[in-house]
Amino acid sequence: MPSTTNADLKLRDDLTAASTKLRQVGSPDLAAAVDKVLAPGGWGSLRRSEAAAGTSGAALPPNVSIPMFTTDRDTAKRLAEQAGDPLTGVLERGLADFVAGTFEPRVARATRGSGAAQATSLLNLRPDPELMARVRERIAELNEAGRSPKLSVSNVARAVIEHRFQLGQYKPADKAQ
Repeated sequence: MPSTTNADLKLRDDLTAASTKLRQVGSPDLAAAVDKVLAPGGWGSLRRSEAAAGTSGAALPPNVSIPMFTTDRDTAKRLAEQAGDPLTGVLERGLADFVAGTFEPRVARATRGSGAAQATSLLNLRPDPELMARVRERIAELNEAGRSPKLSVSNVARAVIEHRFQLGQYKPADKAQ
């Protein structure tokens, strides 16, 4: 279940207030549209219309799902919000560094039963599709050259976020649990 931030709650409150105000000023059709978005699953209608029409008629960029420990994901979201730096921008800058060869992701081999279980969640972002194509090319080059452990889009993306916010494998030793 996604976490709810104060900004999310404020947005809901603001939209509810806008709906009320629209009814007061004689715009019930507009109020009904706001209410539809606020209803459970209502954002789906908005997302579908955005993908279908968009300002340029283009669909939304493909989603990149990044599996992370839930605490790390929530910390990254919080720190990015506090810095006013959207996570998609953080990811895109880090991926550009990876493509340029100035960022080498730390990727651990998967180990089963290697310690205390932590809850995991997905961080879903929509980076630039052209950048993602270059990332996939770079990953293929490195893997074909014998890179071990093998890289994937999700583990490179996770390394970028963890590196930027000093989480996971990039957590300083004095802050490690």
